[in-house]
Amino acid sequence: MELYGYWRSSASYRARIALNFKNIDYNYVPVHLLKDGGQQHQQAYRQLNPNGLVPTLVDGQVILHQSLAIIEYLEEKYPDPSLLPGKPKQRGAIRALALDLSSELQPLINLRVQQYLKQQLKVTDEQKQEWLNHWFAESFKAFEKISKKSQGATVWAMSFLLRTYA
Repeated sequence: MELYGYWRSSASYRARIALNFKNIDYNYVPVHLLKDGGQQHQQAYRQLNPNGLVPTLVDGQVILHQSLAIIEYLEEKYPDPSLLPGKPKQRGAIRALALDLSSELQPLINLRVQQYLKQQLKVTDEQKQEWLNHWFAESFKAFEKISKKSQGATVWAMSFLLRTYA
């Protein structure tokens, strides 16, 4: 099993956390998003992952991109230890929180979006930072409200992250 990723990518972190939590042996293949004009743009990587993003998981004939798809695949293939608690209500709440961050916030702060703002739209560093601050504030304001309603899911998700990083 191989995981292609970038050390600063939060999406790559999510996949590594799941692999490490489940004690799955894998080979980490670095894809530097800045070096050489961005190694994710090289033909060899684009053949593996046409969207040129990280992470990409290769497990034999299975090639997956998108961190949450990778995590779901690992959870189904290697159910123990489980990444999620057993109750459907909590599992759904945790998935919703994960999607809020990975689908709503992360695309806005993604490197290729930041580069587009700066290079194509000629946004200044100050304007870009103001834009980022706005979306961080909006996303985390909503995340905080949702977390209060589904406290059990939030506590479980945070304890999972703390256990994984400890």
